[in-house]
Amino acid sequence: MSVADTLKELEKQLKEIEEQLGKGEPRYETFRKAYEEIWKLSRFFEKLLELAKRQSQEEEEEEEKFRMLHSELVGQNASVLAKRLNKKGFILGEDEILGDAFSNQVYRILELVRAGKRGEVYYSILRIFISAGRPFPADLAEAFRPAYSNELFKIFLFSFLSGVLERKSREAEQQEEENYGE
Repeated sequence: MSVADTLKELEKQLKEIEEQLGKGEPRYETFRKAYEEIWKLSRFFEKLLELAKRQSQEEEEEEEKFRMLHSELVGQNASVLAKRLNKKGFILGEDEILGDAFSNQVYRILELVRAGKRGEVYYSILRIFISAGRPFPADLAEAFRPAYSNELFKIFLFSFLSGVLERKSREAEQQEEENYGE
């Protein structure tokens, strides 16, 4: 989808939100769709800032301004991405095949993340998705972009993995309750 299409879709969603609010009948799904369009635009703008930062390297003062604006936007987008990855992990953890596959590999993947081995982490997770016949989530692929520092990468992956493992944690708690309840 082009930027113009995304803007048109956002404008449509915002008009619909205004109408819903005018009638006193806001619907979550409309807000959710508008939020998704805003997220797409924010990611696109972040990429434009990266380009501007690289192209302005001859003028030190201008480069610094672009760098600061880029850092601010990356920080905001990183926070949103970490939350999205946790939610995505939780949803995928509910998938029995993926949940079990991640449970079997989680300590290895956690160690690779801790060591900052992005390539090996990507390969390990990609293998799980391919083996399960599931598509690799775009938000998860986003976490591997080199634009993010190693610390942000770790936060993203730990957030995702904690979401995935939440199902197993709940199952263990239920099993423990059943054992002690007998």
